[in-house]
Amino acid sequence: MIKHVVAFKVNSNYKKEEKEVAIKEIVDALEKLPSKIEQIKSYEVSINVTEKSNAMDFLLISEFDNFEDLQIYQNHHEHIAVVAIIAKHKESSWFVDYFKEEFLITS
Repeated sequence: MIKHVVAFKVNSNYKKEEKEVAIKEIVDALEKLPSKIEQIKSYEVSINVTEKSNAMDFLLISEFDNFEDLQIYQNHHEHIAVVAIIAKHKESSWFVDYFKEEFLITS
């Protein structure tokens, strides 16, 4: 199982209302992907609730059976369309892809 985690910050020049509209547009588009891309095993989109300036605005956590399925997702035309929406509003982002099983900590 591979996890794909991405955090996004929308344009900091946006007024509060513009930011809310942008985040809603992006989140709505992201939330439609699991029904369109069968390789997605789990998908969670969350909006940040803090007001700290260094916080990202929203987070995506998704899971795939393997790296090949992640690549299919990333190259899928529906995902590429959402990336274009994000690009209109994105100031910055970061991501981490990792194999879930390799980082389990047991006592």
